[in-house]
Amino acid sequence: MKKQYFTLIILFVFAIGTFSCKKYLTNSPKDLVVPNEYYGTEAEINAALAGVYSYLAQDGTFGRNIPVELDMANDEAQYNNRNNNTAVPALYDCQSSTKIYSDCWTALYRGINSANMLLANIESSTVSESIKSTAKGEAMFLRAFNYFQLVTRFGDVPLILKPTTEVSNPNYPRNASIEVYNQILKDMKAAEPMVKEIVTIGNGSRVSKSAVQGIIARVYLKMAGRPLNLGLPMYDSCRVWAKKVVTSGVHSLNPSYKQIFINHSADKYDYKESIWEIEFYGNNTPTGTMPPGSRFACQLAMRYTGADLNPVVVYGYGSYIPTGYLYDIYQKFPSDTLRCNWNIPNFTYATNTNPRAATAPAASPWDRDCGKWKRDDEVFIPKNRDWGPTNFPVLRYADVLLMLAEAENELGNSTDARTYINLVRNRSLAASVSIAQSFDINIFRQIIRDERARELCFEGLRKFDLIRWGEFYNAMVNCKNAISNSTSLYKTRYLTAYNNVGLRDTLLPIPSTELSVNGMMTQNPGW
Repeated sequence: MKKQYFTLIILFVFAIGTFSCKKYLTNSPKDLVVPNEYYGTEAEINAALAGVYSYLAQDGTFGRNIPVELDMANDEAQYNNRNNNTAVPALYDCQSSTKIYSDCWTALYRGINSANMLLANIESSTVSESIKSTAKGEAMFLRAFNYFQLVTRFGDVPLILKPTTEVSNPNYPRNASIEVYNQILKDMKAAEPMVKEIVTIGNGSRVSKSAVQGIIARVYLKMAGRPLNLGLPMYDSCRVWAKKVVTSGVHSLNPSYKQIFINHSADKYDYKESIWEIEFYGNNTPTGTMPPGSRFACQLAMRYTGADLNPVVVYGYGSYIPTGYLYDIYQKFPSDTLRCNWNIPNFTYATNTNPRAATAPAASPWDRDCGKWKRDDEVFIPKNRDWGPTNFPVLRYADVLLMLAEAENELGNSTDARTYINLVRNRSLAASVSIAQSFDINIFRQIIRDERARELCFEGLRKFDLIRWGEFYNAMVNCKNAISNSTSLYKTRYLTAYNNVGLRDTLLPIPSTELSVNGMMTQNPGW
């Protein structure tokens, strides 16, 4: 097997069909480099670009904290508080000093600074203009994407567009969110003609034209809702950019829903469905400067509390489990057993067996496991109970179709909206949307919202969907009431997050570490 590393930093990639095994480099990413010494060759530029990518794969970002600690606890997933722990953000009982907040903030700004460094110095390189253009496009997009992560979680944040040195710790004021969003769109739109087509790259590990277009659509969809509430013009722009992905003719739904997630764990790419992924190394085996794997898959995996039995068998922590509310959403369409039983398995694992044995499901739907990514599908050997190679899906084609359906519905185009949502539904053999239903914008709005939960659960989108719809706090209260009335044996511990959540929790706190070094920084309301 080839030496493991991020596909993100491959110097040469080729289009080799729908599925592509991962390819890896042996050189390490460079981010904070001496400008005059490191942008002379294509290899050096690509290594510097790898440094920009690498911050999205850290524990503080998509390796763990963003998809697990910061974004997961909502009405589709609950923290499985077996140890009565109150020191995790998902229980909504932390303060600004909690390290998880600062780790996320720091990694995102370091990624921004790495992009700024590359953009400030690449023009001095003697490589071809084509190579420069592609690298600049990826760096601009990644800078903007990092800012998108910051502004959606922290609100107004400092907008820094020139490289800085960490030792200087300059003071920066918070820029209004609309300024940040405008810069995000400016960078992404400038990047779109500069980056490569995904068919040229051959996989979804690197920023492609389709990825840029789809994420721009997501940015506009967020701007349409809260907190900006810019409404119809943003929905119209979302439609324009989502249609670019759809009409490209490059993308399509994988006929097998479950295969999408098997691929994420099994070192395979399907760029037709999975447009952009954060790629991870493996099992955290020490390899010098090589980055580790991800930890989100073991956190969201089905529970298996026995010891590691051999290099092939590993357990999942089951740190998060689905809510009964998500289960009920599936029950609105009993024909949708495929997605329900894959994402919320109708079985669990017995402990201390080799191989693991499936047992009967929990009596209550509140006590099932998350099964979207199953550690059985990992092919990297030897396995590690805490780390794995599972890639995180940032953008899937199904999400693009559902964004387009939502935008069309808000613009009054119910027929088109029905077409796009039914493409997603028919893959799972769920019931199609009837003509009668599609004519009522409010009814259809709820249909789309439920469909996003069924299709995209545990992919880090639900919390921000609820926030932009203005439904987050009410959804958490509804979950609290539903848990209280459930038959779960563990409902007391499940209630912790829902008892703690408040109106302030639509934003994270500005980390206390940032407040201590930046004299111009202020705290978010309620924190």
